[in-house]
Amino acid sequence: MFTARSLLATITLCTAFIVSGCDVKVKPIEGGKEIAQELERHKIKRLTRQDILAATQKYGDSIVVVAERLHTQRLTEHLNQGGIAAAIPYCQPENYEETETLQDKFGAISRRFSERPRNPQNLAKGGTVKTLARYSSSQEQGITVEELGQDQIRYTSPIYLRDESCLSCHGTVGQELSESDYLLIKEKYPQDQATGYKKGDLMGTWELTFDKMDLVAFLNDQPKKSRRPR
Repeated sequence: MFTARSLLATITLCTAFIVSGCDVKVKPIEGGKEIAQELERHKIKRLTRQDILAATQKYGDSIVVVAERLHTQRLTEHLNQGGIAAAIPYCQPENYEETETLQDKFGAISRRFSERPRNPQNLAKGGTVKTLARYSSSQEQGITVEELGQDQIRYTSPIYLRDESCLSCHGTVGQELSESDYLLIKEKYPQDQATGYKKGDLMGTWELTFDKMDLVAFLNDQPKKSRRPR
């Protein structure tokens, strides 16, 4: 009669014998290397607070540089082709298709603000007025990145009048900006305040608000979680 212990030993011995007598071959998974690489690529990264702030500055810079470069190119091109009337529709680089594509990619919303705006929608308010005051007084001279609660990060960058061609739209009326051209501007923007500038003057600030969840999703190459209205 078999005891429980002897029966278990017999089964174990038979199993070992069967396995040792078989040449077991495991077929490699087709595309296994590529699958492993894809899984590694989608692996969630551990991001520190500093990582996220550094990414905010990097991608904020990317958006602003592209927007300003296109702004200069398009205004110059249309001023040369058709004067102020042809250039006016291209005065909002934050709304360019290329700018919006980058915003969606990085999880940001960009706006420009000024204390003397052409478009009243760009009038600085609240904390933005304080930011412009710091730039104006040279307390701040470059880019700033700051957290707004747990969900958002704000990127700001000053806007200076660096190109003399900008004076044809923002210079002194009757001098760099002709009176006839200014009448065209006033037709589009009757509340315009954006004249009388000189080269080097502070005109306003870029303000980009990043959704932290969207930015982290981008850094991890993951689908965005939030769906904020643009």
